[in-house]
Parts: sequence; C-alpha cells; structure tokens
Amino acid sequence: MPDFFTLYLVVLLLNLSHCLIWGLIAYRYRDMRAARYWLAGSGASAVGGIALSLQGENGLLLNTVAGNGFIILGFYLNWFGARRLHGEKVEWIHFSYLLGGSVLVMLATFHLWYGRNPVYTLAQSLPLTLTALYLMRPSRRDLGAVIASTAMVMGGLSHCIIAGGNMLIVTGLRPDLQIYQSASIDLLVFLFAAVVWNFGFLICTVDRLQTEIERLANEDELTGVGNRRMFMNRLNEICRKREGVNFSLLLFDLDRFKVINDKYGHAAGDAALKHATAVITKQLRPGDAFARLGGDEFSLLLSATTAAEATAIAERILSAVKGTTFSWGTLQLGLAVSIGIASSKGSLVTPETLLENADRALYEAKRRGRDGYSLFGSHLKPASNIVRLGDFVPSGSAART
Repeated sequence: MPDFFTLYLVVLLLNLSHCLIWGLIAYRYRDMRAARYWLAGSGASAVGGIALSLQGENGLLLNTVAGNGFIILGFYLNWFGARRLHGEKVEWIHFSYLLGGSVLVMLATFHLWYGRNPVYTLAQSLPLTLTALYLMRPSRRDLGAVIASTAMVMGGLSHCIIAGGNMLIVTGLRPDLQIYQSASIDLLVFLFAAVVWNFGFLICTVDRLQTEIERLANEDELTGVGNRRMFMNRLNEICRKREGVNFSLLLFDLDRFKVINDKYGHAAGDAALKHATAVITKQLRPGDAFARLGGDEFSLLLSATTAAEATAIAERILSAVKGTTFSWGTLQLGLAVSIGIASSKGSLVTPETLLENADRALYEAKRRGRDGYSLFGSHLKPASNIVRLGDFVPSGSAART
C-alpha cells in the first residue's frame, strides 16, 4: 500500500490534470461560468495536495489545516459550479460560514485529536453531500448529474467510515483500532471518485452545450419564441401520432405590419413583433407550440384542442392584442392580428394539408377586413365573427401586407 506522501502527490497530479481540462474548456467556452468554478476548485484542491505533501511525518499545523482547508474550498467550488451550470446564484454568505467554521474546528481540534482528527474527513464530506443532494433533484437528474452525485456519495461515505473509525479511537471506545491501511484505501477510493465526478461534470457540460445548440436551432432570434424548424418538427410529430385526437393550428399575421415598417422604420417593426409576441404568449397554455415562421407570420399548434376551443383561444388573442397599446418613442400605436384556424377533427391529416387549410382561412380573414379570425370547415354553428371555408375554392395567390 503506498504511503500518504505518495498518495498526496497523486492528488496533486490528478488535480493538475483536472485544471488542464477545465482550463481549456473555460477558455474555449468563455460564457460557461460553471467551468471556471470547476477550474478554481481543481486548482484549490491542487494547492491543498501540495500543502499536505509537504507536511512531513510530524503533521505541521499550518500545512495540515491549510491543506485540508484548500481541499474543502475546492469541493465547495464544485458545488458552486453545479449551481452556475443550472443558472442559480452562488450563496457566498452561507459558504463563508461553512468554510470558516470548518477551518476553526480543525484549528481547535488539531492538538486535541492529533493524528486521528475526524474533522478533516467530515469537513470534506459536507460540500460533497451538499453537491450530491443538489444534483439529485428531479429537475437536474440527467446522466452527468447522476454520475457526479453517485461518485460524491461514494467518496463521502468512504470518508465518513474513516471518520467513524477515528471517532472510536479518540473517544476511547476502541483505542487499539488500527485504520492506517484503511485510511490509505479511503484516499484511493476518494481519488477514483474525484475522477468520476469530474467526468460527470464533463457530461453535464456537453449536455448543456448540446441543449444550447438545440435552443439556438429552434428559437427565433428576434422574439425568443420557436422558429419554423421547431414548429414543423412539432407539427410533423403530432400529425404522425395523434390519430383520433383533436388538435388545431392557428396561423396569424400582424395587420398592416408593412405600414409600420415603411413609416417608422425596421426598428419599430421589430419592436412591434416583440410586443405582439409577448402579448400572445401570455394567452397560451402549457404545451402550446408558438412560433414565428418569418416576417410577421406566426403559428400556434394546440394539442388536444377542438375547433370550438381553438376559436375561443383565437378570440382571446385578438382581444389581448387589440387591448394593449404598442409604444414606440412618443407614439402610441394600436396593433391587431388576423388569424386562420384549421382543425384535424380527430382524423389523420398531413402537415401540408393542415397548413394549407389554415393559410386559406387566414387569407379569407384578411380579405374580409382583418382584425378577426376565420375557421376552415363548416362543422360549427354560424357566428358573426367566423368565416366558413368548407366550400372555399382557391382562386389564386394574393400578396399580404
């Protein structure tokens, strides 16, 4: 079994390798702040490894407490990195109390429990436990989080076993207990766990980057809602899987958007689109797929929604947009939308057919004066604000404004 000096050197080299990995990731992906915390955590643990390897056989107070303190600091920085990865703030005040308390207890018990101090391993286990509990929450339980939290639990349990043995010795319950070799095994287990949890963090990083790429590929840059790619994927999916289930599609344009662009400029047009998007988003239900297809054309996919329910949502959207004022500089402008509605009626329908039906309904709503909606089909009772298109025959294309 290698001696502790050799093991501490291994700790140092291992943390230096982690520093290299996280340093390169932090340099390459500078917006990923979690990598900076994991880099700092590996650096702090490396400093701790240097201090412990230089303490000699006598276990100098400064080296022992400082070395363990830096290692504990590194583990807390790992916790902070996990929080930053998920967009949460770092609780510096709580951290200061925890780290400061750990250092004070180590100083207070250094001579009292010299050579058998259980505080070192327990203080290291605390940030590991906090990080593991954080990663085990259902909202964060991806593959990388499972790997990292499992490794941290393994390392923490190994440390707690050694701490328990030292407690039996210092309290006099088992003064003859020999755990030197077990402590070496504990450190080896801990080294293995550290490699595994850093691997878990690396998987979390890759997953987060992939999620960000998917978000950018499926999100409209101007408004922040879905784009055409996202919408078509959702529409194809629901058309393929939803035979026998009603769902509806709404297409709508911002009325006289070209006039706003031409009269007040493209910046005003962009602001009008953002305003309308924000108003419409507030009217949606969880699970509704809202997207900007391009220009001033938007789409809304309503799962498990009949035509009657879709018209109610359309009325709500019309009222909300018309009931809010768009402010541009000193100007107060009223906005309105025209909506075309098509429903699957519980039967198999292709995305192309549904889009064509909704587009025909939208064209008719605009032809009839805008600021209203049209429903493709004739299965609802007549109403003054619904245009029936069941017998509509296309008469050619028309330009929209």
